[in-house]
Amino acid sequence: MTFICLAFLIICATGLVQGYIITIDTPKSVIKGNPILVTGTTSFPEDSYFDLVLFYSKYTAGEVARTRVIVDRTQTFRADFDTRHLERGQYKVEVHNIIYDNELFVERQLGSSSVIRKIVQVTDRSDEITITSPQTQPLSQGLTITGRMKGIGDGVLTIRVFGPDNYTYGPEQVITKKGFSDNSGDFSTTIPVPYPGDYQAGISDKNSYIGEYQFTITGPTPEETEVITPEPTIERLITPDIPETPVPETPVTPAPTKTQASPELITGLLGIGCFILVVGKRR
Repeated sequence: MTFICLAFLIICATGLVQGYIITIDTPKSVIKGNPILVTGTTSFPEDSYFDLVLFYSKYTAGEVARTRVIVDRTQTFRADFDTRHLERGQYKVEVHNIIYDNELFVERQLGSSSVIRKIVQVTDRSDEITITSPQTQPLSQGLTITGRMKGIGDGVLTIRVFGPDNYTYGPEQVITKKGFSDNSGDFSTTIPVPYPGDYQAGISDKNSYIGEYQFTITGPTPEETEVITPEPTIERLITPDIPETPVPETPVTPAPTKTQASPELITGLLGIGCFILVVGKRR
């Protein structure tokens, strides 16, 4: 019995009995607008896969987003979760639904060194900036972003703009000017935009990302802009009245008419012919 226990301990020490490993890592804190980057390694073979699930854990865990990881030959992976529309607060990333050899792998069978859960705090700096320009603006005037940031004084902000049809603008550096009453910094810039629609302005300073601000641009699209082509004007040419020249009439010569012989004339000629024939025979 002692020999069997010793053999088992030796096997465990040499790693011959060991479950598959998955380890994930995330930053402890992320500013809203920056993605939650998840990196990790695994000992599962190529083509195994599993889900990374993001939960919001304010009161009860509610699923926010999910992405699938397919193991390649490097057995390393990375994924990210968008935070632009998340509330500030505590989140957690977990590994779920591990599929190995086309079968569901029970998570409790993972090796003891696995790390399949991480806590992330999402902070929000967007309230450090107050936007004073209208949220809805006409296309003809471009996109004007005017506002004030707390505590920056004379400084520099970086602005990037995203819009319809994969429109991107920036980064543009905008200088802030210190106010008279406090250490806030005022700023303003106008950005040309090609289409109406919803635009997002992401603003950051030298420390980190601050926030994303929504604007709506109104106006006709290029397809809806009607080009009016004037119809061609047809001018009537007015010619002066020319007096008609009378054409002299040509006298018409009547055609000769055929004279028709009367019956009396024909009878007389036949009589004379017969007389001549009779006289001729008598002689």
